[in-house]
Amino acid sequence: MKKNNKKVNVIGHAIISTDCYIADSLGSMPSDLRSNSDWELFQEDLNHSDLVVIGRASYEKFSENKRNRLIPTNQINGYKMQDDLCFFNPNDISMSQILLKYNPFPNKIAVAGGQGVYQLVFEQFAYSEFHLSVKENYELKDGIQMIKGITELAQVDKYMNKYGMYQSDSVRLDSNTIQLRYLQS
Repeated sequence: MKKNNKKVNVIGHAIISTDCYIADSLGSMPSDLRSNSDWELFQEDLNHSDLVVIGRASYEKFSENKRNRLIPTNQINGYKMQDDLCFFNPNDISMSQILLKYNPFPNKIAVAGGQGVYQLVFEQFAYSEFHLSVKENYELKDGIQMIKGITELAQVDKYMNKYGMYQSDSVRLDSNTIQLRYLQS
């Protein structure tokens, strides 16, 4: 999407187990799935973004944060904007339409997940980049997948390719975490 001939930079962020889970069956991120290096890079990018797209459950856990946030939810009709928050029902108003409500229009958008948010951006909008951190040698075996139905890294790569994204490089973040960086072709 472009606004005044400026392309919007949309960066997805996720950390997953080797079997592609972002949380356990209760919706919590296990401590073994965390990486300090990943967290620091993630926070730095959020701090330099005009808007953060985050799921309702994650918003409720981190509601004290005062970043501009866009929260998809099916618990309302239409949309509701207030201060640094905008709740919207993606069944009623598309991502493109809701972004046009922002003044100034966001030039950089960070997508923080969860599962429904990642899929919404893939299906209704587009990522410019996706920073996918993987905790090597760590499996959850059950819980919430980054993308519903995907349980192998090769499937993630194929899913990214389906949406025009290709792995540009990988970066070792720590002894147990690698970050795969995808770019829009």
